[in-house]
Amino acid sequence: MEQQGFYKAGLYLRLSQDDGQAGDSSSIQNQKAMLEKHCNEQGFNIIDVYIDDGYSGVNFNRPDFQRLLNDIDDKRINLVLTKDLSRLGRDYIQTGYYTEIFFPNNGIRYIALNDNVDTIRQDNDIAPFKNILNDMYARDLSRKIKSAKRQQALKGDFMSGQTPYGYKHDPTDKHKLVIDEEPAEIIKEIFRLAMTGLGVIHITKQLRERRIMSPGYYKAKQGDTRFYRWVLYKPEHQWGVTTVQKIVRDRVYVGDMVNRKYETKNYKTKKRTPVPRDQRIVVENTHKAIIDRYTFNRVQDLIDCRHRVKKHDHENLFKRILFCDECGYRLHMAVDGNRVYYNCTNPWTKPERCRRSHYINHKNLYNIVFSRLKDLVKTVNNDDFIAELSKNVESADKKEKVLADKSRIETRLRVLDRMLQKLYEDFICEQLEVNNYQKLLMKYQAEQKTLGEQLKTVEAELSKERDQMEGLNKLKETVNRFFNFEKLTSEMLHQLIDRIEIGHAELIDGEKRQNVNIVYRFVG
Repeated sequence: MEQQGFYKAGLYLRLSQDDGQAGDSSSIQNQKAMLEKHCNEQGFNIIDVYIDDGYSGVNFNRPDFQRLLNDIDDKRINLVLTKDLSRLGRDYIQTGYYTEIFFPNNGIRYIALNDNVDTIRQDNDIAPFKNILNDMYARDLSRKIKSAKRQQALKGDFMSGQTPYGYKHDPTDKHKLVIDEEPAEIIKEIFRLAMTGLGVIHITKQLRERRIMSPGYYKAKQGDTRFYRWVLYKPEHQWGVTTVQKIVRDRVYVGDMVNRKYETKNYKTKKRTPVPRDQRIVVENTHKAIIDRYTFNRVQDLIDCRHRVKKHDHENLFKRILFCDECGYRLHMAVDGNRVYYNCTNPWTKPERCRRSHYINHKNLYNIVFSRLKDLVKTVNNDDFIAELSKNVESADKKEKVLADKSRIETRLRVLDRMLQKLYEDFICEQLEVNNYQKLLMKYQAEQKTLGEQLKTVEAELSKERDQMEGLNKLKETVNRFFNFEKLTSEMLHQLIDRIEIGHAELIDGEKRQNVNIVYRFVG
């Protein structure tokens, strides 16, 4: 008989937000007390406790579970205990892998207390079926929660964990909003400024100059720990242009509730994707408004019109193709009297993203691009250049082979996914012996890993590979449409150029130098 003190135990505790609805019996404290009591009764030595609070069981990328695996590799523990199998996980293939393969291969005894599973015994036949039931439970629960949340959204309930700036939870009903008077006055001031015709950049500047506390800082001061980074790392009055932009566009301030802004496509990955605006659920007049509808609608009209109003007659030749080479944002054209220039606004509005000024005079930019395009015309019509480039072009046969390899790998990976699922089902139905199951599982998983690495290599090769000759011919054909050009036109620039990246101007040996990088269409 084995000595119980030989075991170095790791207690694994998990509770997802969905599990939390089941009551105190599933709480972290309850799990811990139950497992500690069992260890004390059996004489197990508890080495560590691993807690993933708020993490779903349908994937295993949980911080403390990964720490548990590391401690197993380091031989710190040789016994893992959970309250039941569902605490370990709800994906039946992955959970089965850990209980049937990983733990035994690493000399780990596993106990799921409430399910009466103990891998030191030979009577754990029910465990695989429980894993499947746990997976089915997770899938069914996901559907039910989606349906319940949709009903809540249709009722106009507030469903986010974070209240909009200017509102707080109704003390009697967490699904309702009430006005938070102090920030509500700031909301009114923002809309008042917008009504005067000021854009969000100028409104943001005024809020900073008037030293008005930013929303993040205000929430942190109210005790919301999610915003403590504002207090620690950001100035108290650091308003962002994006924040102001969201406020003036948010219908919540006229008393409407907008739900289903994001949705989860897959219950296992939990990845949230944005829902198009016209498919969101909107319920009007669900709470008290801070801004009246006339003011809100008028501000929306001003914002929409602002993009079309022209304050000058200067054509923006480089519209949509000028970018800052530091932060990647588009450069905007500005006209000041007779001076026309392009600049990046981020050094002022978002200094953490762009630290230096990226500015270029229209005339200078025009001359640079004009000269470069003239050189381009000569280059693409130079037979020696084309001949030299032809030597470096990959053959069509090689490209077809790479595409065929990609298709073959993807097809085999899909087959392996089906085979792994079938393999596990055969195992739990006792159509496959344990040794054969383990051998086949490890073989298929090793092949999966190898193919996955091969697929990354092939995709990287395809993403880098470009049919240069075809691209050059297209560029040459396009260039020759403007062969004898005497001035730049918007059509020419947008036909030939993908983007122009503007660098920071600096003095080197008394001479002003500035990088202007042109990325041409078809060939880069």
